[in-house]
Amino acid sequence: MKRIKIGSLEINSYVYIPPMAGVTDLAFRKMVRMFDKETLIATEMVSSKALMFNPNQSLMKLSPDEHPVGIQLFGHEPEVMAKAAVLAEEQGADFLDINMGCPAPKITKGKDGAALMREPELAVEIIKAVINAVKIPVTVKMRLGWDECQKNSPDLAKRLEDIGVCAFTIHGRTREQGYTGNADWEAISVVKKSTSVPIFGNGDVRTPQDAKKLIEITECDGVAIARATMGSPWLSMQINQFLNTGSFSPEPSLSEKLDIALAHLDELIKIKGEYVGIREGRRHLINYTKGMPNSAQIRAQIGQINTREEAYNLLSRLKEELTNLVKRINLVKNTEMSEFDLISTN
Repeated sequence: MKRIKIGSLEINSYVYIPPMAGVTDLAFRKMVRMFDKETLIATEMVSSKALMFNPNQSLMKLSPDEHPVGIQLFGHEPEVMAKAAVLAEEQGADFLDINMGCPAPKITKGKDGAALMREPELAVEIIKAVINAVKIPVTVKMRLGWDECQKNSPDLAKRLEDIGVCAFTIHGRTREQGYTGNADWEAISVVKKSTSVPIFGNGDVRTPQDAKKLIEITECDGVAIARATMGSPWLSMQINQFLNTGSFSPEPSLSEKLDIALAHLDELIKIKGEYVGIREGRRHLINYTKGMPNSAQIRAQIGQINTREEAYNLLSRLKEELTNLVKRINLVKNTEMSEFDLISTN
């Protein structure tokens, strides 16, 4: 595997799991590390302005065994972003990621996230302030542009590289698209050609095969995977295996997924308490149980969970039902095979 250099940081992975609000918290990152010790990962995005009022935000809490890990900041005030960057560095982050890609109206209406792509001069001023304030590498996550008429990512990436940005994550959609339509991998390749630092292509990578195809088309150094990891914390491991060897480990069985789901829920409860942990954990349990028999009914039942005991009882019952289902399927298969053998010998 080719090690990717992001400034002074070297990583032994082709994968970056960027921030997702309400997802990439400490509990989620611990689940990823169960399968993949090397993949680059970042915290949920943190408001630089909020840090000025509460420097000890739990979103920035890092575990000693989860490196390489970064902290992502959003904001539009250079001085505030610089101060926030110092606080993030003091938390022990290996790199600092600047959010210029979030399309949510509540973020962009304040000139934050993807709105910075409409104000390149301000974006440059912010990045300069942050780079001058910290010693760790600074990276940027951005989109292709604000809309179809303002696809300025190649020029903006080049300008930001010139002032010291060490790597980029490029989402192959505009802010106007949000998460609709198809990611434009060809447009990501244009950004890659305009820069010389590592680029992680992002958008519509759901499988190891998708990751390989994106890299082939864009010539990016790696891939960024976000929503596809929800309920699948083993995906980065599979992608790295596939890119290195051409094959990858199968995903856990349905029964094993239920064990992982409960472990994830327990981490949330340990970190955030039962009340918050259960309520935040419901979405994760739903993701882990996708594709299971009667999944619509399971989703409804998960939505009614209020305690750890209720979650344990539900998941235990689902495991028992899965075990019985597998036994019935195997019995049918064995019966059919016996009948075939009987016919073939007569």
